[in-house]
Amino acid sequence: MVKIWGEKMHKIAVTSEGRGNLEDPVASRFGRAPKITIVEIDDYGNILKVNVMDNPGAGAESGAAVKTLRALVDAGVEAVVGPAFGPNAQAILDEVIIKGMVVPAGTKIKEAVEIAKKELNISGRA
Repeated sequence: MVKIWGEKMHKIAVTSEGRGNLEDPVASRFGRAPKITIVEIDDYGNILKVNVMDNPGAGAESGAAVKTLRALVDAGVEAVVGPAFGPNAQAILDEVIIKGMVVPAGTKIKEAVEIAKKELNISGRA
C-alpha cells in the first residue's frame, strides 16, 4: 500500500505472550506481560507493520504498570489492549489520553486488533 500524504497512522499496543506474531495470545496480566505487540494500521484498517518488544514492566518488583505505560507513551500508541487495568494504570491511561480496551486473556492478537479498530471507528473502506 502506498501511504497517502496526510493519512493518519494508528498504533495499537497489545500486551502479549508468545513468539511475536498476530496469532499470539493476549497476556493474562497487563503490567507484567512478557511482551508488547504494537500494530500499526492506516485509516482503512490495513495492518502496515507489527513490532514486538520486551515489556520493561515484566520483571519489575513494583510499578510494573507504570513502566509498561511509559514504554507505550514513548512508542506513541493511541490505544492499548489488555486483560484488565488496575486503578493506577487506568488513571495514567486517562491522563495521557491513551484508550484502554479490555479483552479476555488468551484472545489472539489479530482478534484484539479487530476489536480495537471497532472501538476507534477505523473501518476497512479501501
